[in-house]
Amino acid sequence: MGYIKAFWTDFRQLFRQEFKAVFKDSGVIVIFFVAGLGYPLLYNLIYANGHLEDVPVVVVDQADCVESRRFVREVDATREVRISGYCATMQEAERLMQKRQCHGILYFPSDFGRKIALKQQSTVGLYCDMGSFFYYKNLMTAANLVMLEEMSQISPMVKPMSFEENNPYNRSNAFNFFFITAALMLVIQQTMFYGMGMLAGTRREEKTGLIQGASGRVVFGRGAVYWLVYMMIGMYIVYLVPMLFDIPMVSDFWTTLLFLGIYVTACVFFSMACSAFFRHRETPIVAVLFLTLPELFLTGFSWPQACFPKFWDMVSYLFPSTFGTRAYINLAGAGASLESIAPMLKILLIQTAVYFTISMVATKMEHFNAAGSRKLAFKWSGRKNTHE
Repeated sequence: MGYIKAFWTDFRQLFRQEFKAVFKDSGVIVIFFVAGLGYPLLYNLIYANGHLEDVPVVVVDQADCVESRRFVREVDATREVRISGYCATMQEAERLMQKRQCHGILYFPSDFGRKIALKQQSTVGLYCDMGSFFYYKNLMTAANLVMLEEMSQISPMVKPMSFEENNPYNRSNAFNFFFITAALMLVIQQTMFYGMGMLAGTRREEKTGLIQGASGRVVFGRGAVYWLVYMMIGMYIVYLVPMLFDIPMVSDFWTTLLFLGIYVTACVFFSMACSAFFRHRETPIVAVLFLTLPELFLTGFSWPQACFPKFWDMVSYLFPSTFGTRAYINLAGAGASLESIAPMLKILLIQTAVYFTISMVATKMEHFNAAGSRKLAFKWSGRKNTHE
């Protein structure tokens, strides 16, 4: 009972101290609350129009054959692209694109029909206005769908199997649903990482905030502050933001809440372990700028995990955002059950244990070094008094 009472006393003291430190630091308040609450809104406002339809495209058809005309009709029939006109030369088409009268060019070389008739490989040229990623996505999607259909008609005997497009969770291919689900989880990790790192760097610069006591009490007391703050921010991100912007959320409330609790816990100890190495307040800024894009792509939201090089696949296991994002995408988009995301939650729990241990060891070493410095200063002061 004495240990429990001492633990609870130290825990409350550390919790109050860290809570005050968070709300006294204007920079941390900006990171936690302005950025943590504002970024999800900003991302959704930027990508509010998650998809485009009928992107204007012009055709340069130097083949002028049955196959090229059929290809053009089928591209025009897709919802992604609208054939807005024909040009005799590429120079004329390029001028239209420069005037923003079209956002893509579909080019058929003169030998297109002849090569198809001879069962040879032919090419279709696609040129796109890269002023927006949506233009490129729409033109490539439409052209690839038509190309697959054309191949099945040209060579029916070599068709290995039939295929049918079926996208049950994002039928409109909206980019906001595709990107926002990944960005929201990264916001939780990165803002927490940045804010905790700033506070840790400030403590070491000013040599304040070092409380003697068991490392576990220090880690739990400080970690509880961030866990509480980010559970509230996390619930705002996963429940309120999708509701405000009509982002589909088909997951069960309690399953999502359990996932959020595990993910926030992993992020807390990850950030605490990393902050042990920050000696200056500005160091996390450099780290965040360097790590954000790699961490985003390592989640696998835009590139299949199976295609990752072995090295980068191993690096992805260092970050809670990797498996938190994958689990959240399955929950939000596919309504996955707890059993379906259990492998990802297991890795998050392992990360929690590993980073908690690192935080404990780092805290213990920091207290040991601080005690050694005070002892050395005391001895030096004693020698000076004796000499005098």
